[in-house]
Amino acid sequence: MKHSLKNALVLAGLGAGLVSAPAMAHISTKNFGTFDGASDATASISTSVPGNFGWIDGSDADWADTHRLAVYQFTLTGDADVQLSFEQAVAGGGRNGLIPGFSLYSGLPHDPLSLGGPDHDDSAGSLFLRDVDSGGAITEGSFRALHDWRITGEESLAVVAPSVFTYIGHAYDGSQDYGTGIIPGGDGLLDNVVTQSFHLAAGDYSVFVGGSDYASQSAALRSLGVNGTILVSAVPEPETYAMLLMGLGLMGVMARRRKVAEKLHG
Repeated sequence: MKHSLKNALVLAGLGAGLVSAPAMAHISTKNFGTFDGASDATASISTSVPGNFGWIDGSDADWADTHRLAVYQFTLTGDADVQLSFEQAVAGGGRNGLIPGFSLYSGLPHDPLSLGGPDHDDSAGSLFLRDVDSGGAITEGSFRALHDWRITGEESLAVVAPSVFTYIGHAYDGSQDYGTGIIPGGDGLLDNVVTQSFHLAAGDYSVFVGGSDYASQSAALRSLGVNGTILVSAVPEPETYAMLLMGLGLMGVMARRRKVAEKLHG
């Protein structure tokens, strides 16, 4: 039923003419940069996504097409507390209106200039992986918003291993229930921005960002802007924690002594 409905909507959209539909592209990331975790740092990058449903569609049983998402990446060379925030923006040829959602994974896609070219959902290797990982079910794409997943480019899987995204967490703006119960991870406030914090070890990370309005699959495909921001906060060394705890302990002892003295002289 879902597929017949989507096919009808696509045909209707083609008949009416898609409004501001951006060109499709395979996975190419926006790089926040590399952070050592020893000092505070931040970075912001704006881009756009086609449609307002790319992320939430990846939370259902038949997965989603990565072409409906923007992809960010970053690298940590040391442990850090990382805050990720995505909000609507007039950017990348897109307009305001995005209801953002995102998923964070460890792992990176293949470099678009590497052997086999960029990853995409409909390469022979990706179609094979989708069939294997779904148990032979019908899938709309490779992206899974709430689980691990795999994808690859044009080169044979015997030559180039697939890109593997290991799920860490997600968050989205507002709250969504498209018939299977409320999707976890909503911030409960529909204001076109979503923010979530993570404590992460050193490594490479990817963030897939898109719309979280499931019902908008019936609307004309529009380009919507998104501004992504990363805030990396240094994690105190164990020695710093120990000194802090010692200081708090001394303050507690002094406070108790003061109270005892006040009672004796009261």
